[in-house]
Formats: sequence, C-alpha cells, structure tokens
Amino acid sequence: MDPEEQLISAAQADKTEFVKLYDKYFKQIYKFLLTRVANVQLAEDLTSETFIIALEKIDSFEYQGKPFSSWLYRIAINEINKHYRKSKSEHQAMINKWHEEGEKFEAADVTILEGENEQEKLKNLKVLNESIRELKQEDQDILSLKYFENLSYQEIAEILGITVTNVGVKLMRATERLSKTCNF
Repeated sequence: MDPEEQLISAAQADKTEFVKLYDKYFKQIYKFLLTRVANVQLAEDLTSETFIIALEKIDSFEYQGKPFSSWLYRIAINEINKHYRKSKSEHQAMINKWHEEGEKFEAADVTILEGENEQEKLKNLKVLNESIRELKQEDQDILSLKYFENLSYQEIAEILGITVTNVGVKLMRATERLSKTCNF
C-alpha cells in the first residue's frame, strides 16, 4: 500500500485523519482556485467548500492508483462552475474589481519595478487574464490545469474524465481560441 493510499484509508477509518490529506493538498488546491477566480476571499471559500465536500464523501472515494489531487481538482472545478452559474454578473463585477485593484498595485510598485520590461509583463499578464476569463469554462479549466498548475496530460485527463488524446485536442483548441482573443 503506497503512502497516499494509507492516508486515504486512515481518513476513511477515522475522519480526524483527513487533516493529513488537507495539509498535503491545501496549497495546491488553493493556488488553483485563486488563479481561476482572482479573488482571495472567494478562493478561500471555494477551497473550504472543496475540502468539506471531500471530507463528507471520503468514504465513497475508491483509490485506483490515481492521485488523490485529481479528485480534489474535480471537486474544485465543480465548485467554481456552481459558483459562476449562481451569479454571472457577480463574476464580471469581481473581474472588474480585480483589475481596478491591480492598477493600484501597479502604480504603487512602479518604483520597485525595474524598467519598462516589467511593466510590459504586467500589462500582458492582465490582458492574458482578461482573455482567459472570456473563454468557456471548459477552456479555462484545461488552460489553468496545464499552464498554471503544470499538470501532465495524464493528470488532466484523470481530473476532467477524458482521454489523454482528448486533452491534447482540447488544449490545442483552447489555446487557439485564447490566441484569437489576446492582443499583445
């Protein structure tokens, strides 16, 4: 029995042992959610929801040799989608606020940044973020998992429940759609 399987079995036998899985995966899932929602409070809330759901459903989890994180990413993606279905206008307002806050940080950091290169990178990152948020949820998911989380095609396939080949095709198409919306 590998160490991850032992942690899962322990959590299934005694819910207080779930804290070890939480500690192991918290930063990873939080970082993923933060890149997707660009709002610290919302990312914290969604991370909490993800782990609450995982804790509640740990008994039904069947270890099949795949990383436990794949299951957590799937729960996190479902929570993001549920949140955005509930309030699309709130999502747009959040993006606008994030960009307003970003402008304040850029202005405060101008003296720290070295040269125009850094400012150009910040502008490009802002354009990229806006462009990604204009894509369909499915495209956002696959781009985030690949380029922000640096997951392999195999890991992405497990998280999204698709084949590795399909990951490649969907990633290529999402990248093409993203390049059409980005104007660098």
